[in-house]
Amino acid sequence: MNSSNSRKHPIDNIFTVVLLGFFLIFLLLMILFSAQAYRTAVAGNQENNNLYTASAYITAKFRQHDSDQTISTDTVDGSPAFCMTDTVNGQQYITYIYLKDHHLKELFTAAGNTPSAQMGTNIAELNDFQVQQETSGFYRITLKDPDGNTSNLLLHSGFGS
Repeated sequence: MNSSNSRKHPIDNIFTVVLLGFFLIFLLLMILFSAQAYRTAVAGNQENNNLYTASAYITAKFRQHDSDQTISTDTVDGSPAFCMTDTVNGQQYITYIYLKDHHLKELFTAAGNTPSAQMGTNIAELNDFQVQQETSGFYRITLKDPDGNTSNLLLHSGFGS
């Protein structure tokens, strides 16, 4: 009776296989391009992360200690350090921010102690950290990450000298 429905041509099977093959190739290309875009985004994010972390950390610490006679510059084991003084229960403490072994570090210690660069806590990975006290309460801070990108901060104390 209906003999036309029972007969299939070999082209029908080939067309289905070719269509499925194109679909699989398209999916594979999408995955490859997505992976490359992800790698590029992560690399760019990591590149900016160290400078951003260090800049934000230093700026926040500066703002926390922005009062008369609490911010200064010094050295820790020969490296330039940004220093902030706190008074807790009548005892003075100093927070040092400095560079040691390509890491920006923070050390919180009593004012009478001699700071040791080995004792600090890592904040970010940097190749260079410079801090200079300018006139009228300004502090110039220069940061350089391992990729050679630099960031310059010019912070002003609300209490000029």
